[in-house]
Amino acid sequence: MQRRCFIQTALGAFALPMVNHAIGATVTSPTISMPARENMISKFGFVTDVHYCVKPVTRIPHEDSVRVYRDSLAKLRQATDLFNVSDLDFAIELGDFKDCNDDGDRLGTLRYLQTVEREFSRFNGPRYHVAGNHDFDKITFEDFVSNISNHGDANGKLYYSFISGGVKYIVLDACYNTPEGEHYSAGKLDWQIAIVPDAELRWLEKELETGNEPVIVFTHQLLNTWNENPIPKAFFIKNAQTVVSLLEKSQRVLVVISGHYHKGFYSERNGIHYIVNQGMVEQALPHNVFGIVAVDKNHNVYVQGIYNERSHVCKRN
Repeated sequence: MQRRCFIQTALGAFALPMVNHAIGATVTSPTISMPARENMISKFGFVTDVHYCVKPVTRIPHEDSVRVYRDSLAKLRQATDLFNVSDLDFAIELGDFKDCNDDGDRLGTLRYLQTVEREFSRFNGPRYHVAGNHDFDKITFEDFVSNISNHGDANGKLYYSFISGGVKYIVLDACYNTPEGEHYSAGKLDWQIAIVPDAELRWLEKELETGNEPVIVFTHQLLNTWNENPIPKAFFIKNAQTVVSLLEKSQRVLVVISGHYHKGFYSERNGIHYIVNQGMVEQALPHNVFGIVAVDKNHNVYVQGIYNERSHVCKRN
């Protein structure tokens, strides 16, 4: 199964719902042609790396990163406003939903999570979450899962699958430091070591063997290890090769959609496209990044980058 993918950067402009009049003009890309709704089998919206908290702008020179935490809630509101008028089947956030103050405590950090979840809950359809490393700074695993809501049978879980519109979606959780160890929790973690544990791998293999729908996989940390340069090694799942082998063996996976690496990236290997989206926390408003994805009846995947996010059209040959 081979596909080709065209990539474009958001350059054009049209009117979108605004958070308030002070934000000013915003831009998106009308440069790709999305299929007509009747030709879609699934359509969803995504955000990633919201990193919501209230603390000063942080510059991380070695990552060329400028994190403007104060703007994240307004950016998420822009996304949910647009999602609510876009006839989506669901919306998903891809991890690092909240952040924390360096000198913060559990209760204050929990309030950040509750605030950003309340904003995301404004979306008037099914919602899903992917576990990110920053989601477990200062708060426990139990704190996190009990203060977010996934739709249906996925509620209370951090790795799960669901079917929407004829596509099987698989959400993976790599927030473990060892293959058989405990989950990241209450700051007990090394973010540079992310592993999909053995039990989850066995579950993934069964999920890929069940059904015949095309599959889209969501992760926070990255699987495309062949792109270690220019992406730093720390951003990849340590046992990515094992995961990728399962995905390729199934011959069902269309794309893997991730966050974590805030610059974003695109790669393809053996017919699977790996789309790494940019971090919402980066830069001040009016800069923003999120997207809408459509899968058509021929299993082509269209990623419409909104505002400053890149767009992709991945067509089957």
